[in-house]
Amino acid sequence: MDKLAVALDIDPIELRLLNALKPGDVLPTGQTITGSLPVAETIRAAAALEPPPAEELPRDVLRLPGGAGNTTNGEGVRRGVGFAVGFKNIAYSEGFDDYCAARVRLLTDGSAEVHCAAAEVGQGVTGVILQVARTELGLDDVRLAPAQTATVDSSGSASASRMTWMVAGAVRDACRAALEEQERRPGEEIDVERIYRHRRTTPLDPETGQITGERAHVAFAACAMKVVAEVDVDLGLTRVVWIGAAQDVGKAINPQQVEGQIEGGTAQGLGLALMEEIQTRDGLITNASFTDYLIPTALDMPPVESVLIEDPEPDAPYGVKGVGEPPTVVSTAAIVAALRAATGRELTRVPVKPDDICLVSDTDGV
Repeated sequence: MDKLAVALDIDPIELRLLNALKPGDVLPTGQTITGSLPVAETIRAAAALEPPPAEELPRDVLRLPGGAGNTTNGEGVRRGVGFAVGFKNIAYSEGFDDYCAARVRLLTDGSAEVHCAAAEVGQGVTGVILQVARTELGLDDVRLAPAQTATVDSSGSASASRMTWMVAGAVRDACRAALEEQERRPGEEIDVERIYRHRRTTPLDPETGQITGERAHVAFAACAMKVVAEVDVDLGLTRVVWIGAAQDVGKAINPQQVEGQIEGGTAQGLGLALMEEIQTRDGLITNASFTDYLIPTALDMPPVESVLIEDPEPDAPYGVKGVGEPPTVVSTAAIVAALRAATGRELTRVPVKPDDICLVSDTDGV
């Protein structure tokens, strides 16, 4: 997109706005976008974020590209700003029987117990389950049973940015069914289980790649990012200084957890941009261990400023969307765009290595 903007002599943000998807547009697969997809709003919000001013040189070596590995006083530091926008489908698609189960027990002492096999992998799904249950039941005393399929049907995997959507639907439906049953049987213990499914999708035609029904994907979410990066062009070392993200989140039922997911997804994209690479030879992985396969740490992560664009998804429980993966899709591209802006290099592959960005001539023999 940036190359096209240069060729067309148009602002790269404006070019993205001219091509921003919106409800009613038709995808290359033939699917018409329905529901919410505020791509233009995310672009404008990310573009409006103001990055911090450049730090003066000389400065503490830990504030230079490469940190303690930097051996200069920053004479070769160049600063660049990059931008990217992307979108991703939500939940399983193309006819997969995507479902989630929840079981609710209303006890005679006035408390409740929720069973759901959703995997808590740090994304905060247990908090979502309890938040939905307490809201629907009007109770504070709600306990979450251990996640296992011995007491409740499957919840599916914690993947495809699906877990919040699917869990919210299943727990909501089970809570409402339990309350209805309680009205019929007051004073008794109530135990009900419900299975939630999102609206139906169908496979793509394997010959044409076109939809075979109304939709192959249930919904989409968008994210836009502005990134400031510094590069020591003499050493090829990098430092991501700041990231501003604007993300289409449907409805944020827990904004703090949403921001945490944006930061976590961004960290994964940063890893792909700068350090993570599975190296193979003759079909065999040659990375010896995680010592040789680096992932970002807290020291590699810059401040992430998040703007939540709330445009509720009509068919989703409470209007929610998954938020974990869209920032991963976008952050790698935005970071590399910032490195291109700082160096003037093409940088056509990731992870970007020091050899890729050192500003030396091919005839220098280096």
